[in-house]
Amino acid sequence: MRMPQGMLVGVLMLVGLATADAQGIANEQNKLLAKRAAEADAYRNLAEAVYGLQINSRTYVKDFVTESDEIRTDVDTFVKGIRLGTPTWYEDGSCEVPAEVTVAKVIETLRSAHKRYYKGDSIKTSDFESIARRIEKTVIKTIGMGAPRPDLPPELPTGVAEMLGPPPTDAPKPPIPDIWLKVGPQARLMAIRGARVDAMRKLAERIKGLRLTSRTQVRDFVAESDVITTDMQASLVGAQEVSTYLHHNELIAEVTMRVPTEQVITTIKRLHSRHYKGDDVKGHDIEKIVKTVVKKDFEATGMAVPPARFVQRYEQVAGVDLPDWSMAPIEAQGEGTAENMDSAQGRLMAARAAELDAKRKLVERIAGLTVRSETTVRDFMTEHDYIGSEVEAVLVDAVVKETRFTADSAVVTVEVPGMRVWEVINVEVRRQR
Repeated sequence: MRMPQGMLVGVLMLVGLATADAQGIANEQNKLLAKRAAEADAYRNLAEAVYGLQINSRTYVKDFVTESDEIRTDVDTFVKGIRLGTPTWYEDGSCEVPAEVTVAKVIETLRSAHKRYYKGDSIKTSDFESIARRIEKTVIKTIGMGAPRPDLPPELPTGVAEMLGPPPTDAPKPPIPDIWLKVGPQARLMAIRGARVDAMRKLAERIKGLRLTSRTQVRDFVAESDVITTDMQASLVGAQEVSTYLHHNELIAEVTMRVPTEQVITTIKRLHSRHYKGDDVKGHDIEKIVKTVVKKDFEATGMAVPPARFVQRYEQVAGVDLPDWSMAPIEAQGEGTAENMDSAQGRLMAARAAELDAKRKLVERIAGLTVRSETTVRDFMTEHDYIGSEVEAVLVDAVVKETRFTADSAVVTVEVPGMRVWEVINVEVRRQR
């Protein structure tokens, strides 16, 4: 039976209205999702910037917060309490949220946590004042970016995910960002696999850096040899993959891995029995010490990009021009020495000095990278304070690639993904287009 023309028009109008309402709801959901993701990213970027600050010649804030759960909670709570700026939405559905905090406020928070909870002797109260001199700026500025996807980036400061709340009801499943669709599934899987390996390496570094007493870290057990690398990797087999996050503007994959505290204790006990030569830490004390220092599971986030051939394919399809250095790790080598290089403690101190020297050189190398024509990263850092803070925060992702010893020094190579640096600079590059 044919429907009368007037009724047909009415039905079509109702369908059109219903469709428009559904699209409106979906658009609002997407805006909320993008804003939520951008806020989470802003908090994470702030945490990275704060954790990347150098306290003294041997210690960064990221080292300081590993001293106890109380110190980490204080710093994370401080970051979580920073007021964010007004969000900006773009035609592609993405959102940006600015955030900033004064260096003076950061120093005040660190000094307070030091006074209440710090039990060691390697960080003095006066050391915190040197932070302002090192970074030569009064305000740390970052920008959070988000796309309409319900999952949040990994490694958020404690309590941020709960504060932002769950995604809107009936939120769509996380789509694969368009940038990844252009390079294909093989590139995506290889990047995720590389990020997983990087996360495992960072887990090992976190465990090696765990402080057991005011004078002893896990890496003290094995300062004489590289055996720890093999031993540690074997102990991390079976670590749980917590989340996978694909950046929506750059070809960067992030994977967060988690290992239970009990497994960490077992690993440290084994390393202690095999390699430790000192008498500061007893085997039966390790479980009590570790549980005091860290009550939660150990987590680390690794980052990786697809192999260069896939990135080049993306350039051809998307018509973008990525700098060559964005497709590979950026490396720097540092050297350090100490008295008694023939002892384990001497080599350990030399390795720490070499790592700091390598990271200083890494910043210089990053600053000298060419972005376009004769413009360098240093030019962007000079013109925009927040980029300087972001570049410093990138050092949080820098990992030790190799440590070797000569007769009188230690030589350390550190690296950071080139795409991670490009992500920071490209925020401003896109603004200027």
